[in-house]
Amino acid sequence: MNSIADLTTFVLVVRAGTLTEAARRLGLSAASISKRMTRLEEELGVRLLNRSSRSMSLTEEGTELYHRLVVILDDLDDSISAISRSGDNAKGVLRVVSTSGLGRNRIAPLVSEFTSEYPETAVQLHLSDRHVDFIREGYDIAITIGQPGDSTLIAKRLMRNRCYICATPEYLAKAPPLRRPSDLKRHRCLVLDCYGSFRDLWPLSGPDNREMVRVTGNLITDSAETLRGWLLDGQGIALKSEWDVMEELQTGALVKVLDGYTVPNLDFYIVYAARKNLPAKTKYFIEFLEKHAQEAGLNALRFSALDEDDW
Repeated sequence: MNSIADLTTFVLVVRAGTLTEAARRLGLSAASISKRMTRLEEELGVRLLNRSSRSMSLTEEGTELYHRLVVILDDLDDSISAISRSGDNAKGVLRVVSTSGLGRNRIAPLVSEFTSEYPETAVQLHLSDRHVDFIREGYDIAITIGQPGDSTLIAKRLMRNRCYICATPEYLAKAPPLRRPSDLKRHRCLVLDCYGSFRDLWPLSGPDNREMVRVTGNLITDSAETLRGWLLDGQGIALKSEWDVMEELQTGALVKVLDGYTVPNLDFYIVYAARKNLPAKTKYFIEFLEKHAQEAGLNALRFSALDEDDW
């Protein structure tokens, strides 16, 4: 098969007028150019150039091939230029997957604003609290709780997410005293059973030590929003993200329990597959999240600037 290099060299030789000039433009020797032309003619089985030490002319077959190649190579240049330019334009479909609660309440409004600012980008937002192999499933960006186990992925903290154990005042008024972590065993605890959650094993750090408490309850769900509803209904105690219950904690609809004890953060990360040659649509979406953090109500939740890095 004729190589693109030999065909391109042939076109350049014709445009240059001589093998010597073509060699000068390519930074090669005239002998190397002559060898390429001979190889091309042998593969095609026809003579393309009549050449001597001082002159060169196209054969009929060479003329026909030249005109065909000019059209093909010009189209190829146009295609490469178009693809290169697209790297600076947020065009195409951006597939994003996010945890359900944050996605519905915080990310979805941002997606709507993003498409208004970048109308040539279509965003498909998928919400799921299960573990998602977002590369295999074709996602460009994933917003997850915690960093991925795959070290080949790029993960940047999008938002610090403190967690609290809390309940309604009405529930606590009727429930047993709650002074130390072990007291949780005497309470109805609402369990969130989904990827990234603590499930029924709650880690608490106190002044002197760290405890892992196995909690129990008769209400278990894989939906953070369902758990929130049960919590506000006074059905028990739950371990909840600050962003999801901050307003209720401020109004007193919910109160924190076990003062002096803390649970680890469940920080949100934005995850994608490649560091270099990041598509414009992906790059701009990440930048948009940072830019509009305060408008989305995330800034009050210690929304952090994305880690500085070269795109």
